[in-house]
Amino acid sequence: MSAAEAETWDAIVVGGGIAGLAAAWELTRAGLRPLLVEARGYTGGLVAGARIAGVRMDLGAEGFVLRGRAVSEAAEALGLEVVGPSGGGARLLLPPLPDGGGATGPGHRGDRGTADPDGPWRLHRIPRDCLLGIPADPTAPDVVEILGEAGARRAAADTDLSGWAGTGPDAAADLASFITARMGPAVLDRLVRPIVAGIHAADPGALAADTVAPGLREATAHLGSLRAAVGELLRRRRARWGGRSMDATTRGGLVRLTDALQSAIEADGGSVRTRTGAQSLRPAGSAGDGAARWELTLAPTGRGPTPSDEPVAVGPAQRVRTDRLILACSAGPARRLLAGAGVETDLSAPVGSPIARFMLVVRAPGLAGAPVGSGLLVAPPAPGRRAPVRAKALSHLSVKWPWIGRELRARHGEDVHALRLSYGRPGEPRPEVALGDALADVEALTGVRIAPDDVVDHMLVRWDGTLPPVDAAYRERAAALVERAESLPGLGLTGAWVAGTGIAAVVEHARSRAGRLAGGAGDDADRKGRRS
Repeated sequence: MSAAEAETWDAIVVGGGIAGLAAAWELTRAGLRPLLVEARGYTGGLVAGARIAGVRMDLGAEGFVLRGRAVSEAAEALGLEVVGPSGGGARLLLPPLPDGGGATGPGHRGDRGTADPDGPWRLHRIPRDCLLGIPADPTAPDVVEILGEAGARRAAADTDLSGWAGTGPDAAADLASFITARMGPAVLDRLVRPIVAGIHAADPGALAADTVAPGLREATAHLGSLRAAVGELLRRRRARWGGRSMDATTRGGLVRLTDALQSAIEADGGSVRTRTGAQSLRPAGSAGDGAARWELTLAPTGRGPTPSDEPVAVGPAQRVRTDRLILACSAGPARRLLAGAGVETDLSAPVGSPIARFMLVVRAPGLAGAPVGSGLLVAPPAPGRRAPVRAKALSHLSVKWPWIGRELRARHGEDVHALRLSYGRPGEPRPEVALGDALADVEALTGVRIAPDDVVDHMLVRWDGTLPPVDAAYRERAAALVERAESLPGLGLTGAWVAGTGIAAVVEHARSRAGRLAGGAGDDADRKGRRS
Protein backbone atom coordinates (compact mmCIF):
# COMPACT_ATOMS: atom_id res chain seq x y z
CA MET A 1 0.00 0.00 0.00
CA SER A 2 1.39 3.39 -0.91
CA ALA A 3 1.46 6.34 1.48
CA ALA A 4 -1.39 7.86 -0.51
CA GLU A 5 -3.51 4.76 0.13
CA ALA A 6 -2.94 4.74 3.88
CA GLU A 7 -6.05 5.39 5.96
CA THR A 8 -5.96 8.74 7.73
CA TRP A 9 -7.83 9.29 10.99
CA ASP A 10 -8.65 12.27 13.17
CA ALA A 11 -6.84 10.47 16.01
CA ILE A 12 -5.55 6.99 16.78
CA VAL A 13 -5.41 5.35 20.20
CA VAL A 14 -3.24 2.26 20.66
CA GLY A 15 -4.52 0.06 23.50
CA GLY A 16 -8.09 -0.78 24.42
CA GLY A 17 -7.82 -1.07 28.18
CA ILE A 18 -9.58 1.39 30.48
CA ALA A 19 -6.92 4.02 29.65
CA GLY A 20 -7.36 3.70 25.89
CA LEU A 21 -11.15 3.69 26.11
CA ALA A 22 -11.16 6.76 28.36
CA ALA A 23 -8.75 8.58 26.04
CA ALA A 24 -10.72 7.74 22.89
CA TRP A 25 -13.97 8.80 24.58
CA GLU A 26 -12.41 12.12 25.56
CA LEU A 27 -11.36 12.65 21.94
CA THR A 28 -14.93 12.07 20.74
CA ARG A 29 -16.15 14.66 23.25
CA ALA A 30 -13.96 17.16 21.41
CA GLY A 31 -15.65 16.31 18.11
CA LEU A 32 -12.98 13.92 16.78
CA ARG A 33 -13.57 10.48 15.33
CA PRO A 34 -10.71 8.27 16.53
CA LEU A 35 -9.57 4.79 15.63
CA LEU A 36 -8.84 2.61 18.68
CA VAL A 37 -6.84 -0.60 18.15
CA GLU A 38 -6.47 -3.39 20.70
CA ALA A 39 -4.21 -6.40 20.12
CA ARG A 40 -6.28 -8.72 22.32
CA GLY A 41 -9.72 -10.00 21.49
CA TYR A 42 -11.55 -7.77 23.95
CA THR A 43 -11.46 -4.24 25.31
CA GLY A 44 -11.30 -3.20 28.95
CA GLY A 45 -7.98 -4.75 29.97
CA LEU A 46 -8.12 -5.51 33.68
CA VAL A 47 -11.77 -4.47 33.66
CA ALA A 48 -13.15 -7.70 32.25
CA GLY A 49 -16.39 -9.60 32.71
CA ALA A 50 -17.88 -13.01 31.97
CA ARG A 51 -21.08 -14.89 32.61
CA ILE A 52 -20.94 -17.33 35.50
CA ALA A 53 -24.10 -19.35 36.10
CA GLY A 54 -25.65 -17.06 33.48
CA VAL A 55 -24.93 -13.83 35.38
CA ARG A 56 -22.31 -11.35 34.17
CA MET A 57 -19.69 -10.57 36.82
CA ASP A 58 -16.45 -8.59 36.98
CA LEU A 59 -13.42 -10.85 36.71
CA GLY A 60 -10.73 -8.23 37.27
CA ALA A 61 -11.08 -4.77 38.76
CA GLU A 62 -14.57 -4.40 40.23
CA GLY A 63 -14.51 -0.85 41.53
CA PHE A 64 -12.58 2.37 42.04
CA VAL A 65 -11.76 4.81 44.81
CA LEU A 66 -13.72 8.05 44.82
CA ARG A 67 -10.68 10.27 44.30
CA GLY A 68 -11.17 13.18 41.91
CA ARG A 69 -14.03 13.31 39.43
CA ALA A 70 -12.61 11.66 36.32
CA VAL A 71 -14.34 8.29 36.69
CA SER A 72 -17.61 9.38 38.29
CA GLU A 73 -18.02 12.23 35.78
CA ALA A 74 -17.51 9.81 32.89
CA ALA A 75 -19.96 7.32 34.38
CA GLU A 76 -22.63 9.95 34.88
CA ALA A 77 -22.12 11.36 31.36
CA LEU A 78 -22.64 7.84 30.01
CA GLY A 79 -25.88 7.39 31.96
CA LEU A 80 -24.46 5.05 34.60
CA GLU A 81 -25.08 5.25 38.34
CA VAL A 82 -22.13 5.22 40.75
CA VAL A 83 -22.87 3.14 43.86
CA GLY A 84 -21.02 1.84 46.88
CA PRO A 85 -20.88 -1.75 48.16
CA SER A 86 -23.59 -3.29 50.32
CA GLY A 87 -23.29 -5.93 53.01
CA GLY A 88 -22.38 -3.97 56.12
CA GLY A 89 -18.67 -3.67 55.43
CA ALA A 90 -15.74 -6.05 55.21
CA ARG A 91 -13.90 -8.03 57.87
CA LEU A 92 -10.30 -8.84 58.73
CA LEU A 93 -9.13 -12.33 59.65
CA LEU A 94 -6.28 -11.78 62.09
CA PRO A 95 -4.00 -13.93 64.24
CA PRO A 96 -4.28 -13.65 68.02
CA LEU A 97 -2.57 -10.81 69.84
CA PRO A 98 0.65 -11.81 71.60
CA ASP A 99 -0.98 -11.27 75.01
CA GLY A 100 -4.16 -13.14 74.02
CA GLY A 101 -6.31 -10.01 74.05
CA GLY A 102 -8.40 -8.49 71.32
CA ALA A 103 -10.71 -11.44 70.67
CA THR A 104 -13.81 -10.63 68.72
CA GLY A 105 -16.49 -9.61 71.15
CA PRO A 106 -20.03 -10.99 71.39
CA GLY A 107 -22.62 -9.67 68.99
CA HIS A 108 -20.26 -9.64 66.00
CA ARG A 109 -21.17 -11.91 63.13
CA GLY A 110 -18.47 -14.42 62.33
CA ASP A 111 -16.85 -14.26 65.77
CA ARG A 112 -15.63 -17.83 65.63
CA GLY A 113 -11.94 -18.64 65.38
CA THR A 114 -10.42 -20.80 62.66
CA ALA A 115 -8.47 -23.84 63.76
CA ASP A 116 -4.71 -23.38 63.46
CA PRO A 117 -1.75 -24.80 65.40
CA ASP A 118 -0.40 -21.29 65.99
CA GLY A 119 -3.60 -20.24 67.76
CA PRO A 120 -7.10 -19.23 66.68
CA TRP A 121 -7.38 -16.52 64.06
CA ARG A 122 -10.51 -14.41 64.45
CA LEU A 123 -12.72 -12.19 62.37
CA HIS A 124 -12.97 -8.48 63.14
CA ARG A 125 -14.91 -5.74 61.43
CA ILE A 126 -12.70 -3.22 59.65
CA PRO A 127 -12.98 -0.02 61.72
CA ARG A 128 -15.42 2.50 60.32
CA ASP A 129 -13.18 5.57 60.54
CA CYS A 130 -9.91 4.58 58.93
CA LEU A 131 -7.89 5.29 55.80
CA LEU A 132 -6.04 2.23 54.45
CA GLY A 133 -6.47 0.86 57.96
CA ILE A 134 -4.98 3.93 59.68
CA PRO A 135 -7.46 4.87 62.43
CA ALA A 136 -8.78 8.38 62.89
CA ASP A 137 -9.32 7.50 66.58
CA PRO A 138 -7.04 4.78 67.99
CA THR A 139 -9.15 4.69 71.17
CA ALA A 140 -12.40 3.78 69.36
CA PRO A 141 -13.77 0.41 70.55
CA ASP A 142 -13.58 -1.21 67.11
CA VAL A 143 -9.90 -0.22 66.90
CA VAL A 144 -8.99 -1.31 70.44
CA GLU A 145 -10.60 -4.67 69.75
CA ILE A 146 -8.09 -5.25 66.97
CA LEU A 147 -4.99 -3.61 68.43
CA GLY A 148 -5.43 -4.56 72.07
CA GLU A 149 -5.04 -2.06 74.89
CA ALA A 150 -1.25 -1.74 74.56
CA GLY A 151 -1.34 -1.32 70.80
CA ALA A 152 -4.10 1.28 71.06
CA ARG A 153 -2.16 3.27 73.66
CA ARG A 154 0.91 3.32 71.43
CA ALA A 155 -1.19 4.43 68.46
CA ALA A 156 -2.79 7.20 70.50
CA ALA A 157 0.70 8.48 71.44
CA ASP A 158 0.86 9.78 67.86
CA THR A 159 -0.64 13.02 69.16
CA ASP A 160 2.35 13.49 71.51
CA LEU A 161 4.84 13.49 68.63
CA SER A 162 6.01 16.41 66.55
CA GLY A 163 4.29 16.78 63.22
CA TRP A 164 7.71 16.25 61.61
CA ALA A 165 8.10 12.73 63.04
CA GLY A 166 8.01 10.39 60.05
CA THR A 167 7.39 13.27 57.62
CA GLY A 168 10.66 15.23 57.64
CA PRO A 169 13.07 15.30 54.70
CA ASP A 170 15.26 12.61 56.28
CA ALA A 171 12.37 10.27 57.12
CA ALA A 172 11.91 7.02 55.20
CA ALA A 173 9.35 7.47 52.44
CA ASP A 174 7.73 4.02 52.55
CA LEU A 175 4.30 3.57 54.11
CA ALA A 176 5.40 0.97 56.67
CA SER A 177 8.09 3.21 58.16
CA PHE A 178 5.71 6.17 58.28
CA ILE A 179 2.98 4.21 60.08
CA THR A 180 5.42 2.63 62.53
CA ALA A 181 7.01 5.97 63.38
CA ARG A 182 3.65 7.61 64.04
CA MET A 183 1.40 4.88 65.49
CA GLY A 184 3.56 1.83 66.14
CA PRO A 185 3.81 -1.75 64.87
CA ALA A 186 0.34 -2.93 65.93
CA VAL A 187 -1.40 -0.51 63.54
CA LEU A 188 0.96 -1.56 60.77
CA ASP A 189 0.68 -5.33 61.29
CA ARG A 190 -2.98 -5.69 62.26
CA LEU A 191 -4.65 -2.98 60.18
CA VAL A 192 -2.54 -1.39 57.46
CA ARG A 193 -0.62 -4.45 56.25
CA PRO A 194 -3.63 -6.74 55.64
CA ILE A 195 -5.73 -3.96 54.07
CA VAL A 196 -2.95 -2.66 51.82
CA ALA A 197 -2.00 -6.20 50.81
CA GLY A 198 -5.64 -6.85 49.88
CA ILE A 199 -5.98 -3.65 47.85
CA HIS A 200 -2.54 -3.35 46.26
CA ALA A 201 -1.15 -6.92 46.45
CA ALA A 202 2.02 -5.47 47.97
CA ASP A 203 3.60 -4.96 51.37
CA PRO A 204 3.49 -1.44 52.87
CA GLY A 205 7.27 -1.55 53.14
CA ALA A 206 7.49 -1.63 49.35
CA LEU A 207 5.08 1.26 48.78
CA ALA A 208 5.72 4.98 48.96
CA ALA A 209 3.36 6.65 51.43
CA ASP A 210 2.86 9.59 49.07
CA THR A 211 1.86 7.20 46.26
CA VAL A 212 -0.80 5.12 48.00
CA ALA A 213 -2.02 7.90 50.32
CA PRO A 214 -1.43 11.21 48.52
CA GLY A 215 -1.34 14.20 50.85
CA LEU A 216 -1.32 12.15 54.07
CA ARG A 217 2.24 12.90 55.16
CA GLU A 218 1.84 16.56 54.24
CA ALA A 219 -1.37 16.81 56.27
CA THR A 220 0.31 15.07 59.22
CA ALA A 221 3.11 17.62 59.25
CA HIS A 222 0.64 20.50 58.94
CA LEU A 223 -1.92 19.31 61.53
CA GLY A 224 0.59 17.85 63.97
CA SER A 225 -0.55 14.20 64.06
CA LEU A 226 -1.43 11.32 61.79
CA ARG A 227 -4.70 10.90 63.68
CA ALA A 228 -5.74 14.46 62.83
CA ALA A 229 -4.62 14.05 59.21
CA VAL A 230 -6.71 10.90 58.69
CA GLY A 231 -9.71 12.53 60.33
CA GLU A 232 -9.43 15.61 58.13
CA LEU A 233 -9.00 13.63 54.90
CA LEU A 234 -12.00 11.45 55.77
CA ARG A 235 -14.07 14.54 56.59
CA ARG A 236 -13.25 16.15 53.26
CA ARG A 237 -14.01 13.02 51.28
CA ARG A 238 -17.32 12.41 53.02
CA ALA A 239 -18.33 16.04 52.59
CA ARG A 240 -17.54 15.85 48.90
CA TRP A 241 -19.28 12.54 48.31
CA GLY A 242 -22.26 12.92 50.63
CA GLY A 243 -21.01 10.46 53.23
CA ARG A 244 -20.96 7.50 50.84
CA SER A 245 -18.32 4.78 50.90
CA MET A 246 -15.00 5.72 49.31
CA ASP A 247 -15.12 2.47 47.32
CA ALA A 248 -17.53 2.54 44.40
CA THR A 249 -18.48 0.95 41.12
CA THR A 250 -21.07 1.42 38.41
CA ARG A 251 -24.40 -0.25 39.05
CA GLY A 252 -24.39 -3.57 37.22
CA GLY A 253 -20.62 -3.94 37.52
CA LEU A 254 -17.55 -1.98 36.46
CA VAL A 255 -17.52 -3.79 33.14
CA ARG A 256 -20.61 -1.73 32.27
CA LEU A 257 -18.36 1.35 32.26
CA THR A 258 -16.00 -0.08 29.66
CA ASP A 259 -18.96 -1.32 27.61
CA ALA A 260 -20.49 2.16 27.71
CA LEU A 261 -17.21 3.86 26.78
CA GLN A 262 -16.82 1.65 23.70
CA SER A 263 -20.45 2.14 22.68
CA ALA A 264 -20.14 5.91 23.01
CA ILE A 265 -16.93 5.99 20.96
CA GLU A 266 -18.57 4.07 18.13
CA ALA A 267 -21.84 6.02 18.36
CA ASP A 268 -19.90 9.27 17.90
CA GLY A 269 -18.17 8.07 14.74
CA GLY A 270 -15.06 6.43 16.18
CA SER A 271 -13.99 2.88 15.36
CA VAL A 272 -12.80 0.11 17.71
CA ARG A 273 -10.79 -2.78 16.26
CA THR A 274 -9.79 -5.73 18.43
CA ARG A 275 -7.27 -8.38 17.40
CA THR A 276 -5.40 -5.52 15.73
CA GLY A 277 -1.94 -4.65 16.97
CA ALA A 278 0.36 -1.69 16.29
CA GLN A 279 3.62 -3.13 15.01
CA SER A 280 5.69 -0.02 14.29
CA LEU A 281 5.58 3.77 14.39
CA ARG A 282 7.40 6.46 12.47
CA PRO A 283 7.05 10.19 11.85
CA ALA A 284 5.17 10.85 8.64
CA GLY A 285 5.75 14.54 7.99
CA SER A 286 4.21 17.63 9.55
CA ALA A 287 0.68 18.93 9.71
CA GLY A 288 1.87 22.16 8.14
CA ASP A 289 2.55 20.55 4.75
CA GLY A 290 -0.86 18.87 4.63
CA ALA A 291 0.47 15.44 5.67
CA ALA A 292 -0.31 13.61 8.87
CA ARG A 293 2.34 13.65 11.57
CA TRP A 294 2.42 9.92 12.46
CA GLU A 295 2.26 6.65 10.56
CA LEU A 296 1.52 3.32 12.25
CA THR A 297 1.78 -0.16 10.86
CA LEU A 298 -1.11 -2.34 12.03
CA ALA A 299 -1.56 -6.10 11.68
CA PRO A 300 -4.10 -8.75 12.72
CA THR A 301 -3.01 -10.49 15.91
CA GLY A 302 -3.35 -13.84 17.59
CA ARG A 303 -2.61 -15.13 21.08
CA GLY A 304 0.95 -15.05 22.36
CA PRO A 305 2.71 -18.08 23.90
CA THR A 306 0.83 -17.54 27.18
CA PRO A 307 -2.29 -15.48 27.99
CA SER A 308 -0.15 -12.83 29.72
CA ASP A 309 2.23 -12.43 26.75
CA GLU A 310 1.74 -9.77 24.10
CA PRO A 311 -0.31 -11.00 21.12
CA VAL A 312 1.64 -11.68 17.93
CA ALA A 313 1.05 -10.56 14.33
CA VAL A 314 -0.66 -13.21 12.20
CA GLY A 315 -1.63 -11.37 9.00
CA PRO A 316 -0.67 -8.73 6.46
CA ALA A 317 0.19 -5.24 7.62
CA GLN A 318 -1.73 -2.03 6.95
CA ARG A 319 -0.58 1.57 7.34
CA VAL A 320 -2.65 4.26 9.02
CA ARG A 321 -1.88 7.94 9.58
CA THR A 322 -2.97 10.62 12.00
CA ASP A 323 -2.11 14.03 13.43
CA ARG A 324 -2.98 12.86 16.95
CA LEU A 325 -1.66 9.62 18.38
CA ILE A 326 -2.12 8.35 21.93
CA LEU A 327 -0.18 5.32 23.15
CA ALA A 328 -2.31 3.77 25.90
CA CYS A 329 -0.96 0.22 25.70
CA SER A 330 1.20 -1.69 28.17
CA ALA A 331 4.89 -1.02 28.68
CA GLY A 332 6.35 -3.51 26.17
CA PRO A 333 4.55 -2.40 23.02
CA ALA A 334 4.60 1.25 24.12
CA ARG A 335 8.39 1.22 24.45
CA ARG A 336 8.74 -0.39 21.00
CA LEU A 337 6.52 2.24 19.40
CA LEU A 338 8.19 5.11 21.23
CA ALA A 339 11.55 3.95 19.91
CA GLY A 340 10.15 4.35 16.40
CA ALA A 341 9.21 7.92 17.28
CA GLY A 342 12.76 8.61 18.47
CA VAL A 343 11.84 8.77 22.16
CA GLU A 344 14.39 7.28 24.56
CA THR A 345 12.63 4.81 26.88
CA ASP A 346 14.81 3.74 29.79
CA LEU A 347 11.83 2.96 32.02
CA SER A 348 11.09 -0.72 32.69
CA ALA A 349 7.74 -1.38 34.35
CA PRO A 350 7.88 -3.70 37.39
CA VAL A 351 5.84 -6.89 37.35
CA GLY A 352 3.51 -7.75 40.24
CA SER A 353 2.86 -11.12 41.82
CA PRO A 354 0.70 -13.60 39.88
CA ILE A 355 -2.92 -13.46 41.05
CA ALA A 356 -5.60 -16.13 40.80
CA ARG A 357 -9.29 -15.58 41.48
CA PHE A 358 -11.63 -18.50 41.94
CA MET A 359 -15.23 -17.56 41.14
CA LEU A 360 -17.94 -19.74 42.65
CA VAL A 361 -21.72 -19.86 42.35
CA VAL A 362 -23.08 -22.25 44.98
CA ARG A 363 -26.32 -23.39 46.51
CA ALA A 364 -25.72 -22.75 50.22
CA PRO A 365 -28.54 -21.81 52.64
CA GLY A 366 -25.89 -21.25 55.33
CA LEU A 367 -24.64 -18.17 53.51
CA ALA A 368 -28.03 -16.43 53.70
CA GLY A 369 -27.01 -14.50 56.82
CA ALA A 370 -23.87 -13.09 55.16
CA PRO A 371 -21.53 -14.47 57.85
CA VAL A 372 -18.59 -12.36 56.65
CA GLY A 373 -20.52 -9.31 55.47
CA SER A 374 -19.40 -8.18 52.03
CA GLY A 375 -16.19 -10.16 52.41
CA LEU A 376 -12.94 -10.41 54.30
CA LEU A 377 -9.20 -9.96 54.02
CA VAL A 378 -6.77 -12.49 55.49
CA ALA A 379 -3.76 -10.96 57.20
CA PRO A 380 -0.36 -12.05 55.87
CA PRO A 381 1.16 -14.51 58.35
CA ALA A 382 4.22 -13.52 60.37
CA PRO A 383 7.58 -14.96 59.21
CA GLY A 384 7.79 -18.63 60.14
CA ARG A 385 4.03 -18.86 60.66
CA ARG A 386 1.19 -19.79 58.37
CA ALA A 387 -2.33 -18.56 57.82
CA PRO A 388 -5.20 -20.98 58.39
CA VAL A 389 -6.23 -20.74 54.71
CA ARG A 390 -4.45 -20.30 51.39
CA ALA A 391 -6.83 -17.59 50.15
CA LYS A 392 -5.88 -14.01 50.90
CA ALA A 393 -9.40 -12.65 50.48
CA LEU A 394 -13.02 -13.69 50.04
CA SER A 395 -15.78 -11.55 48.58
CA HIS A 396 -19.45 -12.45 49.01
CA LEU A 397 -20.32 -10.96 45.63
CA SER A 398 -24.07 -11.55 45.75
CA VAL A 399 -24.16 -9.58 49.02
CA LYS A 400 -21.59 -6.92 48.12
CA TRP A 401 -23.26 -6.16 44.79
CA PRO A 402 -27.02 -6.81 45.20
CA TRP A 403 -27.78 -6.98 41.46
CA ILE A 404 -25.74 -10.19 41.29
CA GLY A 405 -27.86 -11.72 44.04
CA ARG A 406 -31.10 -10.67 42.36
CA GLU A 407 -30.09 -12.12 39.00
CA LEU A 408 -28.94 -15.38 40.56
CA ARG A 409 -32.23 -15.77 42.45
CA ALA A 410 -34.20 -15.05 39.29
CA ARG A 411 -32.30 -17.74 37.39
CA HIS A 412 -31.67 -20.38 40.04
CA GLY A 413 -34.03 -19.75 42.96
CA GLU A 414 -33.28 -18.94 46.58
CA ASP A 415 -30.08 -19.80 48.50
CA VAL A 416 -27.75 -19.38 45.50
CA HIS A 417 -24.72 -17.21 46.22
CA ALA A 418 -21.68 -15.89 44.32
CA LEU A 419 -18.27 -15.91 46.00
CA ARG A 420 -14.82 -14.91 44.87
CA LEU A 421 -11.62 -16.17 46.49
CA SER A 422 -8.31 -14.41 45.76
CA TYR A 423 -4.89 -16.08 45.83
CA GLY A 424 -1.31 -14.93 45.35
CA ARG A 425 0.90 -12.92 47.70
CA PRO A 426 4.21 -11.17 46.98
CA GLY A 427 7.07 -13.65 46.92
CA GLU A 428 4.82 -16.68 46.55
CA PRO A 429 4.86 -18.96 43.47
CA ARG A 430 2.10 -18.81 40.90
CA PRO A 431 -0.97 -20.08 42.78
CA GLU A 432 -2.55 -23.37 41.71
CA VAL A 433 -6.13 -23.69 42.95
CA ALA A 434 -8.59 -26.53 42.40
CA LEU A 435 -12.29 -26.61 43.25
CA GLY A 436 -11.64 -28.66 46.39
CA ASP A 437 -9.11 -26.10 47.64
CA ALA A 438 -11.57 -23.26 47.15
CA LEU A 439 -14.42 -25.07 48.93
CA ALA A 440 -12.13 -25.91 51.87
CA ASP A 441 -11.18 -22.24 52.20
CA VAL A 442 -14.84 -21.16 52.02
CA GLU A 443 -15.67 -23.51 54.90
CA ALA A 444 -12.73 -22.30 56.99
CA LEU A 445 -13.60 -18.64 56.40
CA THR A 446 -17.39 -18.72 56.65
CA GLY A 447 -18.14 -21.86 58.64
CA VAL A 448 -20.38 -23.11 55.81
CA ARG A 449 -19.61 -26.48 54.23
CA ILE A 450 -20.43 -26.71 50.54
CA ALA A 451 -20.42 -30.04 48.73
CA PRO A 452 -19.13 -30.24 45.15
CA ASP A 453 -22.66 -31.21 44.02
CA ASP A 454 -23.91 -27.85 45.35
CA VAL A 455 -21.60 -25.90 43.02
CA VAL A 456 -23.73 -24.39 40.25
CA ASP A 457 -20.76 -22.98 38.31
CA HIS A 458 -17.15 -21.98 38.87
CA MET A 459 -14.27 -20.32 37.02
CA LEU A 460 -10.55 -19.85 37.72
CA VAL A 461 -9.30 -16.48 36.47
CA ARG A 462 -5.61 -15.61 36.32
CA TRP A 463 -3.99 -12.20 36.17
CA ASP A 464 -0.25 -12.59 35.55
CA GLY A 465 2.12 -9.71 34.92
CA THR A 466 -0.02 -7.01 36.51
CA LEU A 467 1.62 -3.73 37.50
CA PRO A 468 2.17 -3.29 41.26
CA PRO A 469 2.10 0.13 42.95
CA VAL A 470 5.37 1.94 42.33
CA ASP A 471 7.63 4.12 44.43
CA ALA A 472 8.20 7.86 44.18
CA ALA A 473 11.39 7.46 42.11
CA TYR A 474 9.55 5.43 39.46
CA ARG A 475 6.71 7.95 39.33
CA GLU A 476 9.20 10.76 38.72
CA ARG A 477 10.87 8.83 35.89
CA ALA A 478 7.47 7.99 34.39
CA ALA A 479 6.43 11.65 34.47
CA ALA A 480 9.69 12.59 32.76
CA LEU A 481 9.07 10.00 30.04
CA VAL A 482 5.56 11.34 29.41
CA GLU A 483 7.01 14.84 29.14
CA ARG A 484 9.67 13.70 26.64
CA ALA A 485 7.14 11.85 24.52
CA GLU A 486 4.66 14.70 24.53
CA SER A 487 7.29 17.22 23.52
CA LEU A 488 6.71 15.76 20.05
CA PRO A 489 3.69 17.38 18.35
CA GLY A 490 0.61 15.22 18.20
CA LEU A 491 1.88 12.45 20.53
CA GLY A 492 0.34 11.42 23.85
CA LEU A 493 1.39 8.73 26.33
CA THR A 494 -0.78 7.18 29.03
CA GLY A 495 -1.64 3.82 30.63
CA ALA A 496 -1.12 2.37 34.09
CA TRP A 497 2.65 1.93 33.64
CA VAL A 498 3.09 5.71 33.47
CA ALA A 499 -0.11 6.92 35.18
CA GLY A 500 -0.02 4.76 38.33
CA THR A 501 -2.24 1.93 39.47
CA GLY A 502 -5.91 2.23 40.30
CA ILE A 503 -8.85 2.96 38.03
CA ALA A 504 -9.18 6.55 39.26
CA ALA A 505 -5.54 7.42 38.56
CA VAL A 506 -5.51 5.74 35.15
CA VAL A 507 -8.74 7.32 33.89
CA GLU A 508 -7.79 10.79 35.11
CA HIS A 509 -4.40 10.58 33.41
CA ALA A 510 -5.83 9.21 30.15
CA ARG A 511 -8.52 11.84 29.89
CA SER A 512 -6.04 14.63 30.60
CA ARG A 513 -3.61 13.44 27.90
CA ALA A 514 -6.41 13.11 25.36
CA GLY A 515 -7.80 16.51 26.29
CA ARG A 516 -4.39 18.03 25.69
CA LEU A 517 -4.18 16.58 22.17
CA ALA A 518 -7.78 17.48 21.35
CA GLY A 519 -7.31 21.10 22.36
CA GLY A 520 -7.10 22.35 18.78
CA ALA A 521 -9.74 20.05 17.34
CA GLY A 522 -12.15 22.88 16.67
CA ASP A 523 -9.56 24.80 14.64
CA ASP A 524 -8.93 22.08 12.10
CA ALA A 525 -12.40 20.66 11.54
CA ASP A 526 -11.58 20.49 7.85
CA ARG A 527 -9.52 17.39 8.60
CA LYS A 528 -12.41 15.74 10.45
CA GLY A 529 -13.48 12.43 9.01
CA ARG A 530 -10.71 12.43 6.40
CA ARG A 531 -10.27 8.95 4.93
CA SER A 532 -8.51 7.76 1.82
